[in-house]
Amino acid sequence: ARVIATRERTAAALSEMGFDVVPSTANFVFAKPPKISAEALFLALREKNIIIRYFNKPRISEYLRISIGTDEEMDALIGACREIL
Repeated sequence: ARVIATRERTAAALSEMGFDVVPSTANFVFAKPPKISAEALFLALREKNIIIRYFNKPRISEYLRISIGTDEEMDALIGACREIL
């Protein structure tokens, strides 16, 4: 239940920032960032020690796979995305 609540809160926050978030029932969200490439956001987050997954593959190269962590970890991700965007 905790993962579901955190996933839904994170997906909503990303959507509010303009991300295209694919509906999920898993322990991760798949999201396309606005105004910046997925690879650029991946690298910018990595500089802030926030590790997410980026796949340079056809059909998914503009999306990021974001595993759901603790509320504090997800708040750090959301804050960093706001700062970068």
